[in-house]
Amino acid sequence: MAAQQAARVRALSTHPDVIALQVERVRRQVDWLMWSGIVLGMAFCMTNVQAFAAGDAPVGSLVWWSAWLMDPMVSLVLIAVIRAEQVTARWQVASTAWARRTRWATLGATYAMNTWEAWAAVDLALIVLHSVPPLVVFVASEAAPGLRDRLTAAVYAAAAADPAQRVAPVTVGEAVAAEQPTSGLVADPEGAGAGDRQESTTPAPEGAGAGQAGIGRGRWERAELLEAGPEVRVAQVVDLLRGGLVAGQDLTGEQVGLIFGQSERTGRRDLAAARHRLRTSRTAPAEPGRGGSGGSGDTGAGALVLLGPGPERPAGRVEVGA
Repeated sequence: MAAQQAARVRALSTHPDVIALQVERVRRQVDWLMWSGIVLGMAFCMTNVQAFAAGDAPVGSLVWWSAWLMDPMVSLVLIAVIRAEQVTARWQVASTAWARRTRWATLGATYAMNTWEAWAAVDLALIVLHSVPPLVVFVASEAAPGLRDRLTAAVYAAAAADPAQRVAPVTVGEAVAAEQPTSGLVADPEGAGAGDRQESTTPAPEGAGAGQAGIGRGRWERAELLEAGPEVRVAQVVDLLRGGLVAGQDLTGEQVGLIFGQSERTGRRDLAAARHRLRTSRTAPAEPGRGGSGGSGDTGAGALVLLGPGPERPAGRVEVGA
C-alpha cells in the first residue's frame, strides 16, 4: 500500500502540468528578486548621479533640482528594456541588438556618473563602493533573460519527457514551422504514421544534388536540440538549407537561434558556418560511391522530408529527418 501511494505521488510530482506550475512559482520568485536588486541598485546610484549633475550649484536652486531628473531619465529607459526582455525571454524570442546596446549604454552612463568623483579622487574604497551597485544592475539585467529562457525550456523538456503528452517527437522542422507558414508542402498520405517515410515534391534549391530531397533518417527531441553543440547545430542547419525547408525564403539567424535555444547572434554565426560548409561541399569533388557533391551523406545526418497537413497532422506540422 505504501509503495503504491509513493508511486502515485511520484507520478503526480513528475506530471508536466505540476512541473509547469512549480516552474512558474520559481519564475515569479526569480523575477521579484531580480527586480528588487535592480531597483535598489538604481536607488543607491540616484543621489550620486544627482550630486554629479548638480556640481557646485547651490542647494535648492533650479540647477540643483533639475539634477534630480538625470538618473530617472537614464533609469526609466533601462527599465523599459529590461521589462520588454522579461516578456520576450519568457517565450524564448531573441531580443534585438539595439536592446542590448541600450542596456549597456544606460548602465555605462550610470556607472560613469556614479563613480566620477571617486575616480577623480583616486579613492579605492569609494571606487569599490560606487561600482558595486551599477555592476549588480548590469549582471542582473544580463542574466535575467537567460534564466527566464531556461525556465521555459524546463517546462518544454518536462512535457517532451511525458509520452502521454506528445503525439510525436519535436523535430527541427516543427520548430521552424512554428515561425513560418507551411503552405505548399506535400500533404501527408492518409493513414501515414509519424515515422513513415514520404518523399517531398518541393523543388530543391538551385545547385542541390539529386539526393538532397531524399528520405529522412531519425528525429531530434526538443531537449536534444537545446543541448546540441556547435558542430551538431551547423550540420542541422546545413540540412535545412539544402532541403529548402522554407520555400522562397532563406532562414534567418533569429530562426536558427530559436530552433536551438540560442541567441540571435549565435544563430547568425551557425547560419554563416552552415552556408560556408554547404558552398564547400558543392565545390568539392564527389567521393566514390556518393551521388554527387552536397548529398545527404555530407553531414551524416540525413536529408529533409517535408510533410504538410493530413489526418495525422491537422496543424500542418513539418517533419524533418535529423
